[in-house]
Amino acid sequence: MEGHMRVCLKIDAAFETMTTTSSSEPILSEAAYFVMQKASFNAPKALKSVMEGFSISKGDRGEFLVLLLLILARDTTVGAADEFGRPITGRRWFRLTDFLYGQTFRKQTVSSQLVDAGSIRALDRLSTDFPNAQLHFSHFVKVHEYRAIDITSLLLLQGRGAAVLCANNQTGVDAINVFLRDGTKLVKDNAGLILQQIKNNSSYSKKPHQKLFDAMDPYDLGILEAGADAVPLIKIVFALAARTPSLTVVRHSPTTNYPAVIYEIWCADISPDILGPIERQQVGIWDSLLQASYGWKELYKTTSEVTADLRRSATPGAARDAGHYCRWARRP
Repeated sequence: MEGHMRVCLKIDAAFETMTTTSSSEPILSEAAYFVMQKASFNAPKALKSVMEGFSISKGDRGEFLVLLLLILARDTTVGAADEFGRPITGRRWFRLTDFLYGQTFRKQTVSSQLVDAGSIRALDRLSTDFPNAQLHFSHFVKVHEYRAIDITSLLLLQGRGAAVLCANNQTGVDAINVFLRDGTKLVKDNAGLILQQIKNNSSYSKKPHQKLFDAMDPYDLGILEAGADAVPLIKIVFALAARTPSLTVVRHSPTTNYPAVIYEIWCADISPDILGPIERQQVGIWDSLLQASYGWKELYKTTSEVTADLRRSATPGAARDAGHYCRWARRP
């Protein structure tokens, strides 16, 4: 616990188990930013070692991989730190467009085979729609309940540089960032939302699923109260296990049903051609991080496929592998 700088919430009466968490610690987050600026620090490799070698939650859908991507994009957007760990620019707030299209998603050309011309035009509209939009976050905090993602709570957390990883089983959204449309005034009528869903299931391919975007409705999710003014939305789905990399972006102008602009971004695969924080020589590490997020598969990992199938046969029908059926049925 001490080595990972976690907070102990509870120790059972027999002192056999404990519950720990990573709380919102802005100062420690700034220290991490300073350390991660060093050329010798390999962030994805460090996360891989933690996920593979320590008894800690690996997440259910690759969420920690995406959070690392966003943190790295944030650090690059803020820029290098001085000798005291402060951004050389002197500002921790940064432009939404610089962060989103340039660092999180790489700039694309019309000749790109991974991004169609319509998506590039939509991305280019970001700077027109949000010329003065700012955001600030240095870490993510995991919330306990669904109601913790209302707009007031999100703005207060933004004030301490915290974005949100949603509670377990939260429908429609996995992570949330708030941005401010004009300047840095933390008020509701200046807010915009970046809503993210993260999928590590190969059934989600390069083809966008509109139902996932539709589920990211700020009123249905309780972020906005009924009757509250609409805020600009940037909805992102990370289809991490897609076999073909692509980036699809659709911009929706304000309508009578939702009088604010909406962007829908579908990011397929973890390709260095699309995602800015991924360096080409580190693709193997990022792939390993994705595999590590399939925690249940580690149960059946062995040097022998025969032994693996024996283990799978102990849990009939638990997955699609033939071993889960080999002792009692034959899948067609």
